[in-house]
Amino acid sequence: MTKKVVELGCGGSRKFNGSITVDAVKLPGVDIIHDLNEGLPFADDSIDEIHSYHFLEHVNDLQFVLTEIHRVLKKGGKNIGTVPHFSNPHFYSDFTHKNFFGLYTFAYFENAQTTFRRKVPTFYSGNLSFQTKKIDLVFKSSFIERYPIKKAIGAIFNSCRYMQELYEENFCFLFPAYEIYFEIEKI
Repeated sequence: MTKKVVELGCGGSRKFNGSITVDAVKLPGVDIIHDLNEGLPFADDSIDEIHSYHFLEHVNDLQFVLTEIHRVLKKGGKNIGTVPHFSNPHFYSDFTHKNFFGLYTFAYFENAQTTFRRKVPTFYSGNLSFQTKKIDLVFKSSFIERYPIKKAIGAIFNSCRYMQELYEENFCFLFPAYEIYFEIEKI
């Protein structure tokens, strides 16, 4: 049996082998044209994996879209993707960005609250039950000569959860992160 993989907001620019691509704009490589702010065009518990790279920051209602992702994922299914970190100076330039993301954003949708030391309210998540399987701060630069420095900063601050939390509390505006890589799983 093959995995059913969906890419949300792919823009037609890339396609994982065998995946179903969904975007609001008709572009080459897009399989389903659909406004994802209106829900996901899939049956309950029907998807093994969802990829959403630089997509969630564009949705009108993050809680609604994560509820839809939870609805269509099978138990144990994952949403894998990236979102810009709130300290990214380029984040504010894009007028289509509607949602901010930090290390704790996905923790609001976890009932178990096992990822970080600091706990956040989960009453917003309703019946959602995600578990963060992986979360990393991504440091990179548009300027190639700065990339080794950014990579070293990333290695230091991603070395453990304590360092990630230390970074976001104390160093995020001194060394802005570019994005957050995440893997959340439906429990």
